[in-house]
Amino acid sequence: MIASHAHRFIFLKTRKTAGTSVEIALSKVCGPDDVITRISPEDEELRARAGGRGPQNFEAPPLPRQAFNHMSARLARDAVGAQVWRDYFTFAIERNPWDAVVSLYYWKYKDLPELPDFERYVGEEWIEQLANNRRMYRIRGKLAVDRVLRYERLADELDEVWEQLSLPGSPDLPRAKGNARPAGHYRELYTDASRARVADVFADAIEAFDYTF
Repeated sequence: MIASHAHRFIFLKTRKTAGTSVEIALSKVCGPDDVITRISPEDEELRARAGGRGPQNFEAPPLPRQAFNHMSARLARDAVGAQVWRDYFTFAIERNPWDAVVSLYYWKYKDLPELPDFERYVGEEWIEQLANNRRMYRIRGKLAVDRVLRYERLADELDEVWEQLSLPGSPDLPRAKGNARPAGHYRELYTDASRARVADVFADAIEAFDYTF
């Protein structure tokens, strides 16, 4: 999560949506009083090389509660306070669930010599945890942020946010966590059963954002 008092925005980081890359880009325009949560040591090194600010001002106190990576909208609102939440521009990112599930599959097992069966993986709890992305931009099931960017056209939509907020420069997205997945279309891994499983688990996101297989 990033809460920028300098530019009056709050970015809530969902999983497997290039959130780390966006955080790194945003941290480059943050000021000394802004809230920036920790990312992995490897990604902190990437952020430092890109010239971004590292983690700062995320602890409690001074915040009412500690801020952390992948924080839900409700907890983020508690951390920054209701007035800041109302007054600042809030945004997150969502991704086609069938594609996101494949991305998580390759990322989760990237260090294994052999990938486990995809069909079995889709039947396990990991994708249900991934579906909790909705908690990063909803509160009590209702949309709680000003905008949800689409991963599928992230560069263009982030440009629009950059312009809307009058941020300096332009968003320069580093490639964080992007080397685990081989080339190929996500559809290649699915059977009818695994496709239906994802459709069931992510039904609300599919309906809200008109995603199709």
